[in-house]
Amino acid sequence: MLKKLSIALLALLTLTITGCGAKEKKDEKIVVWSQASAESPEGKMFEDRIKKYNETHSEKMQVEISNITRAGAGSGYIDRLNASIAANTMPDIFTLDGPDVSAYVDSGVIGPLDANMSQGFKDGFTSAMIQEGTVNGEFYAMPYSDSGVIISYNEDMIKVLPENIKAMIPKSNEDWTWDKFVEVLQKVDDFAKTTKDPAFKDYKVAVSTAVGSIATGGYEIGTYFYAPLIWSNGSNIISNDGITTNEYMNNDKTIDAITKFAKLFDKTKPLATATEPENAFATGKTAFAVAGFWYFNDFVSNYPNLKFKSLRYPKMSVDFKDLYTPSGSWAFVRNANIKDENKVKQVVEVMEWLTNDEAAKEYFVKNGSIPTRKASIDVINTNTPNPYFNEAWSVLKYQVSNTNKARPISPGYPYLSETFSKDVILKIAQNNTSSPEQVKEYLQKASEKIDLELKKYKK
Repeated sequence: MLKKLSIALLALLTLTITGCGAKEKKDEKIVVWSQASAESPEGKMFEDRIKKYNETHSEKMQVEISNITRAGAGSGYIDRLNASIAANTMPDIFTLDGPDVSAYVDSGVIGPLDANMSQGFKDGFTSAMIQEGTVNGEFYAMPYSDSGVIISYNEDMIKVLPENIKAMIPKSNEDWTWDKFVEVLQKVDDFAKTTKDPAFKDYKVAVSTAVGSIATGGYEIGTYFYAPLIWSNGSNIISNDGITTNEYMNNDKTIDAITKFAKLFDKTKPLATATEPENAFATGKTAFAVAGFWYFNDFVSNYPNLKFKSLRYPKMSVDFKDLYTPSGSWAFVRNANIKDENKVKQVVEVMEWLTNDEAAKEYFVKNGSIPTRKASIDVINTNTPNPYFNEAWSVLKYQVSNTNKARPISPGYPYLSETFSKDVILKIAQNNTSSPEQVKEYLQKASEKIDLELKKYKK
C-alpha cells in the first residue's frame, strides 16, 4: 500500500512539475529595453518592428519591449539598467551607446554574438559598425544607427569672397586637409573684418566648433568631433587594447594634430571661440561649422533662409587612406547570463531582426537614423526639394560608406572621453593657446590622469 501511495505521489508530483514547466514555457518571453521614449519616433519604430516579429514568428517565444525615457546623455535609462543588473533582473536584450559596450563586456554583463549569428550577417554592417561592436576580437553589439560629422558653410557669405579665396574651397565630393581648412578660415576672417557686405553683418568668428558645450556637460563633443584629426594623422589617443594612453595621446603625431587644431583658438587671431553664441552658424555669426548630422533637420525646419553648403570632414594628413571620420551611435546587446541555449539563439535572432537590412531602411524613413548596413545606405534620400539638405546627406552618405571610424574601444571610455575633452580640447579653447609646448603639456597630463584610472582594467 505504501509503495502504491509513493508511486501515486510521485506521479502527481511529476504532473505538477510538468504542468509548472509547461506554464513557465508558455509564459516565457524575450524582454527588450531601449533608451528611447515610448512617444518618440525612435520608440515607436522599435515597437512596430517587434510587433512585426511577433506576428511573423507566432510559434516562437514572443518579444516584449519597454522604451524607457532617458535623461540628458542617457543617465535615466542607464540608472535603471544598472539597477536591474545589480538586482539580477536584466532584460534579455537592451541598448547601449557604442563606446560603452567595452565596459559592460569587461564586467561580464553582455554576451558575445558570433556563435549564434546567421552566416554572413555581421559582414553586412559597415566597417565602422563592426569596429564599434567588437571587443577583444569578439562581436558583442549590433548597432541600429550610425552618425556623422561634416563641414558646413554659409553660401551667402562665401559667394561674396574674392575669387582666389573661393577657389580654395573644395567641391562636396573632394577630400581636403585640416591645413587647407584653417587657411580658408583665416582668409575668410580677414575679409570679414574689412567688408561692408550685408552677408557678414552679424559675423563674429570664422567657424562654429561646438567646443563650448563641453563646459556645460557635453563631454563627448571633444572626442567625437576631434579625435578624428589624430586618427587621420596616423595616431590614436589610446592603445588598441583600450587600457593605456601613454605613447599614444602624448606622441609626436598626436601633439602635431592637436596643435594644428589649436590654431583655431590662437589668441593673436582667433578663428573660433569657446563662448560662441547659441546657433552661431545658423544665425550668420560664423561662416563655417563643424556640423553633426542632426544639424540639418534643424537648419531646414527652423532656418529656412539659411543656405548651407556641405564639405567632407578634413583629414590631417593628405596621404592618409584609412578610416577616420566621426561615427557611432546606440546598439543592441544581449544579457550574458541567459542559461538556455535555445533562448540565446532566439535572442540573437531577434537582435538580427532589429538590425537587419530591412530594419535599417525602416529606421531611416521613420526617424532619420543613418543606416548601419551596407545594403541599406542607398535608402538615404538625396533627392528632396531642398538642394542644401540633399548635398549634406550626399556627403554623409559617402562618409558612412567609406571613411567612418568607431570611437576608441576601452572599458574606461567614459573617463577617457571626458578627460580628453575637458583637459585638452576645452582648455585649448578657453586659454586661447596654440603653443606646441602647451598642447604637449595638456596631452601629457591628460594621459597620466587617464592611465591612472585605467590601471583597474589591467589583468
